[in-house]
Amino acid sequence: MIIERLTFHVKYGQGDALLGVIREFSKKFASELTGSNNGFRVCTDQTGPMFTVTWDTEFPNLKTWADFEEKSQSVFAREDWQAWFAKMQPLVERGERQLLSVVDM
Repeated sequence: MIIERLTFHVKYGQGDALLGVIREFSKKFASELTGSNNGFRVCTDQTGPMFTVTWDTEFPNLKTWADFEEKSQSVFAREDWQAWFAKMQPLVERGERQLLSVVDM
C-alpha cells in the first residue's frame, strides 16, 4: 500500500477554514478522483508545529497512484477545480508531499 501525505502549514488561526475547504473537496471531487469518499483521511496537529494539517490518501500500489496523478491533471485544468483551489491558497503558508510505503509487520 502507498500513502500520499500532503502536509500543510496553515496561516495562524486558519486551520478550521482549511478543514472546511477540504470538506468541500470531499463533496465535489473525492469520488471522481479516488472512486470513493473513503480513500483519504485528514489529521490536525496535537503536538509539534502548530496549525499543521495532514491529508493522507491511500492507494493499493504505485500504479494506482500514477493513474490517480494522470486523472488529476485533467481535473486540475477545470474551472471548478481552480475555483476550489483558489479558496485553499490564501490559507496555507507552505506545504509538502510525501509518498510512503506501508510496511506490514
